[in-house]
Formats: sequence, C-alpha cells, structure tokens
Amino acid sequence: MTTRDPIVASALAALAGERAGIASTELERRLRAAGVGEPEAAAATAELTSAGFASSQDGLLRLAPAGMSALLDFHAAVTAALDPSPARPGEESCPSVPWLTTVQTCWIDAVSINYAVDPQVLARELPPPLQPEIHKGSAWLQVLMSSLREMRPQGTPSLFGVNFYQVSYRAAVTCRGRDGRTRRGGFFVRSETNDEVMRAVGNTLAEFKYHDFGAAEMIMLRDGERLTVGVDPSVPGGHPGGKLVGIFDTRPQEAPPAGTVWASLEELQGPLVDCYDAFGVDPGGPWLYILTIDRGPWNARFVHPEQLYCELVETGAYAGAARLDSVLHIRECPYRWRPLRRERL
Repeated sequence: MTTRDPIVASALAALAGERAGIASTELERRLRAAGVGEPEAAAATAELTSAGFASSQDGLLRLAPAGMSALLDFHAAVTAALDPSPARPGEESCPSVPWLTTVQTCWIDAVSINYAVDPQVLARELPPPLQPEIHKGSAWLQVLMSSLREMRPQGTPSLFGVNFYQVSYRAAVTCRGRDGRTRRGGFFVRSETNDEVMRAVGNTLAEFKYHDFGAAEMIMLRDGERLTVGVDPSVPGGHPGGKLVGIFDTRPQEAPPAGTVWASLEELQGPLVDCYDAFGVDPGGPWLYILTIDRGPWNARFVHPEQLYCELVETGAYAGAARLDSVLHIRECPYRWRPLRRERL
C-alpha cells in the first residue's frame, strides 16, 4: 500500500526519525509547526494507523513495515518526477567497468565562457544524428574550465580522490530518438586535462569515446577576486589548437554584460545551465551513449573577462563564426555521475 498524500508522507518521515516512537499529539504538533493545518494534521495522524502504516503501543506511534514501504515509494515517486533525465523505453546499461562512470567530485572554481556560434559551422563538428540546439537564433558552445577536487568512485573516502584541472568545449545539441521524441544535452567537441590518470580513465571508455581526451599544461590562479586561467596543449599527448588564456574579475555583475542576448541569468538558465546529459555517438554502431550528471546548483553569476584568448574560436574551427556572449563563474558545485546508458538510434 502506498500514499500520494504529502502530509501523510511527512508524518511517515517524522516517524522514521523516531525509532523509539512518538506520541500522536507530538506528531500533530510537528506537522502544525511545518505549516499544516490542525484538521489536516489530525487526519494524517489518524490515517497512519487506519492504513497500517504505524502501530500504536504504550501511547506511542511506531513506524510499521507497510509505512516504511509507503515512505520509500513516495520518495521514489518524487525522485522520478524531478529527474532531469528519466530512463526511456529501449535504453540499456553499458558494459563499462562501473567505477569508470559512477564517480563524484566537486567544482571548487569554474568558468563557463559562452559563445554564440553559426549553426551551420557547429553542425559540421557534430556526429550525426546530433544537431545544434538553437537559442536566440544561434548555436551555443561553452568553454568550461574547472578545478576539480577529490574525483573518486562514489562511496570511496575523499582521501583517495584526485585533484586536477579540466577544460571541455561543450556544444548544446539535440537528438531525435527512434520514438520520435527529442532529447537535449551536450556534446564535447574537445576536452583536455592536466592529469594523466584522469586522461587514461576518460580514454578507456570505449563506448563513450567521442574524441581523444587530450593532455595539457593548465593553471587556475586566484588573487582575491581576480581569477587567471591558462591551457597549453603543447605537451606530449596534447592536440594543437587548444590554447586558452583568461583573466576574470569574479565579482558578480549586477546586470547582464553588454552585448549578451540574455536579458537575465534566469533566461539563460534553461538553455545553457540546465544541461544534465552528455552524449556520445558510436561511429561504428547504431548507439547513442548518455552520461547523466546529478549535481548541485551552479549558482552562476555573470562576471567580466578582463582578458581572453581562445585559440579554437580565434583561429581554429570557429574562427569568424563565433561571438563571445558572456562569462559565468561557478563556485563549490558537487557533481556525481550516473552509470553510462545507451539507446539504439
């Protein structure tokens, strides 16, 4: 037996935290303190015993097995309703070693350098059937540089985590599935890291090898509110064309920067921030690979780039076809990867 009543579910959660039991009057008091009306609190408390969710003994209510099951079912229903990337019919798990994708980390400092790109130019860099996602008349490429802390398999103590830098060039894309529905996400046209172990792990994922994860010398230095970043791929294992230098004043701007097409951070949120799926396409088979990220809020703020040079945009594949729109700064954002999935195209 389950419940769809959020007040009953709240009462069950309160019981779950009181292993020795709780008086019905105290339970009703807690519900009222949480903003539940007196009649509703009394009705929810009464339903606990009438539905078999709780037992009453010595004047105390105790959670029954049926109540624990109902609470777990309610939690699962809420989680599914809030899932930004629910499983679809026909999806299956990938045979990769699980710890290669089920990892966790935290962005302790990151910038998102947002470029509006000619859709036709970006489309040439994408494997079919991926297509650029168009917002405000443009395709979008985000250069995401981050300082990652304690990357490790989920459940492993932070002592065994790895700290490193990474830069990823994420294109906003869409993909139409066999069921006709469109899925939105990101495709990394290029990525580099300064850590050889993380590079080896990234290139081990045969199913998700969308490109070669390159090596580079990287730096992120903070001097008060000024953040300096640098990427130089002129090292063994590096790929030409990926130099990046930026100096950013990370004091939050009160208004969107001049020249941006976004009227506010809120307007930008859906198109560029709320992206939880990374895609890979198997060039030798009919598979779309989906790596979903559960993360905390970016709490991003517009910041001012005092100096910025991005070789890929200035002289590389997007030269003359990309325009700097804005820069976002992100601090202390936890990340957790889900197991890799795939869907037949």
